[in-house]
Amino acid sequence: MRIIQAVIPEGKKEVIIDLLTEKGIDYVISPETSQRKYSDVLFFPIPKEGVEEVLDQLRKAGLEENGFTVVTKAEAIVAREFEELKERYEESEETDESKVARQELKASAENLSPSSPTYYLLLLAASLIASAGILMDNAAIVVGSMVIAPLIGPAMASCVGTIINDRPLFYTGVKKQVLGVLLAIASSTAFSRLALTTMLPENLELLSLTQITHQLDPGFLSLIVALGSGLAGAFSLTAGINSALVGVMISVALLPPAAAAGIGIATANLKIASNATIILLINVVSINLAGTFTLWLQGYKPGRWYEQKGAKKATKSRILVLMVLLLVIAVFLGMMTWEVRKESQRAAKLREITREMATNAGADLSEFEVEKSGLFFQKIVGVSVEYRAEEFRENLAGEIDRELEGYLGRTLDTRLNYSRASTE
Repeated sequence: MRIIQAVIPEGKKEVIIDLLTEKGIDYVISPETSQRKYSDVLFFPIPKEGVEEVLDQLRKAGLEENGFTVVTKAEAIVAREFEELKERYEESEETDESKVARQELKASAENLSPSSPTYYLLLLAASLIASAGILMDNAAIVVGSMVIAPLIGPAMASCVGTIINDRPLFYTGVKKQVLGVLLAIASSTAFSRLALTTMLPENLELLSLTQITHQLDPGFLSLIVALGSGLAGAFSLTAGINSALVGVMISVALLPPAAAAGIGIATANLKIASNATIILLINVVSINLAGTFTLWLQGYKPGRWYEQKGAKKATKSRILVLMVLLLVIAVFLGMMTWEVRKESQRAAKLREITREMATNAGADLSEFEVEKSGLFFQKIVGVSVEYRAEEFRENLAGEIDRELEGYLGRTLDTRLNYSRASTE
């Protein structure tokens, strides 16, 4: 339920009254006394699903865009006429009860993003906290950083700006996304460099931190997370619900990989920097694509008929660009996922071969680790085996090495560590 308040220009009062009367909308009009070019102030209640239609028709009847129009939520409206009006809209097949008006959609997208100084300061703080949480390997701190990161606003602004052909809103959203991501990476790089040289152990192994390794596998699952976040963000706007929790989900998709990329840059670790950057790129593209596509499917468009053709063309072209980018990324991810799956199967087979040979030699395999090399498409280049036996077999390492290389079809660095088994 909504209450609409608007100022009526001089000479337009009768036309607007006739329109409201024809639609069965109860209204109140009071004189406007500011001695401007407006004669009256109009108040009327309207169901949520009727706001866009009525405002568009009031614009055509003479309600000026320069004169303010305020749409507010109403907790309860007690009036028989309103109940009848609400029933008509609920029975109408042309209205969607789950959608807010186009005007409210734009206002929600604008309100989600704070002013630029506040936005960048909050993002700076969130990036520093996320970087600290990753370096401490503390998941709770990383999650806490996502709560204060205001990343949902720019993403939804670019989606809404595309759909309703509001170029300033679209470009503002894109600009804040790009600058926000760059700020997150740069601040994480600077902080990580300082922390690693002054606050953390010199021999800290980054790849042993789970919060780092989580950002090193840009597979299809990360794509699902980002697409779901964008879809949820768009639905939170159109349904008129609180977007705070959805904003945390979007921050989950963007903030940790940005912080991890900064850590990788600070330590000159190409693997961490490149893989985290790929995940970040995937998530940015996916969130914008899912959000824009969701709003498009829900039928949002500009209010003026002469803008709708241009908006439709712009929306399709931007969706096409995002889909092409996502397709290229998806092919890359598919190749990576397939390669990881194959290498995992090979590692399991190598372990099985090694265990069988150790058992035949009267040894007990206690530990088996594979060593992988490569930036994106990693391959097994070595294995480390620990086994226990009552006596050392000098030729066992060579036998295992030949068997494993025969299975892989390439050279392999095989290292065996022997420990004497207890005879008690």
